[in-house]
Amino acid sequence: MSSTVSESELRRLARCLAADAELQIEEQKPLAPCTSYRIGGPTAVWAAPRTEAAVQRLLEAAHRTGAPLFILGRGSNVLVSDSGWPGVTLHIGDNLSGWEFAGPAASVRAGSLWMDLIQAAVARGLGGMEPMAGIPGSIGGALRMNAGAFGREIEAVTVAVRGFRRDGSAAHIDRQMIDFGYRRAPQLDDTIITSALFRFQPEPAPVLLARMQEILRLRAEKQPLEVPSCGSVFKRPPGYFAGALIEAAGLKGERIGGAEVSRKHAGFILNVGGATAADVHRLVRLIERRVCERFGVQLEREVRLVGEFDE
Repeated sequence: MSSTVSESELRRLARCLAADAELQIEEQKPLAPCTSYRIGGPTAVWAAPRTEAAVQRLLEAAHRTGAPLFILGRGSNVLVSDSGWPGVTLHIGDNLSGWEFAGPAASVRAGSLWMDLIQAAVARGLGGMEPMAGIPGSIGGALRMNAGAFGREIEAVTVAVRGFRRDGSAAHIDRQMIDFGYRRAPQLDDTIITSALFRFQPEPAPVLLARMQEILRLRAEKQPLEVPSCGSVFKRPPGYFAGALIEAAGLKGERIGGAEVSRKHAGFILNVGGATAADVHRLVRLIERRVCERFGVQLEREVRLVGEFDE
């Protein structure tokens, strides 16, 4: 993706935004340390708002200039190009996190770590999210892709989502308005999520804790959690499991540069040391081609590519 905004225009935008006390602004900030892959070039402008009002002001300014905009949460489901992002990266992480419980409900800011919220709910005897324990990333990212595991998805506890559209106009979307599906929530595609309201089911905390610990044990047993990755690279094809197809295609352990198909779970591509985005992307395309040739199944990517890639 090439930017239609010049470098000088982006620098002027950065200087303008830096005058806002509720915005942390940096230019040419490397994105690799901000992603779970530890891969990626710099972003022209990095913006970390400390309030929802600052998110709105940033969006309005970026919209006026026509700057390309990328929303980065905790970086767990993205692969950033080696050349980086030629526009504004709006970061919603620690800078916009935290929650308030009120009975079985919680108002949660979008940058909150999903696992932190699950632990807080379990400690209060509030169930509904514990089957998804161990999934990395932020609440905002989880909502955008209706993330889930072990037969449970985030839609099950969602009441409403708040945020802004890309022009800065406010958005409040009730659960009934969202067509949640497998790894999709189309009504949220163009929404910059800033907070959400969840409702849990009261259960004894010891029961919830035991369930959560068992889920975490199963994850550690089956998934390569000790090496940088983006999690599952592909969605589950109807009637199949992506990892099983990749393994059956003889690709377990396949390596390009510093990127390797996990020997523990073939649905993961790992950064085993010095991998570039190009390495991972070439391995993704190899997997797609080989699985399609062998089984006639076209894998659909779960990982989001950000920036320029040779497709």
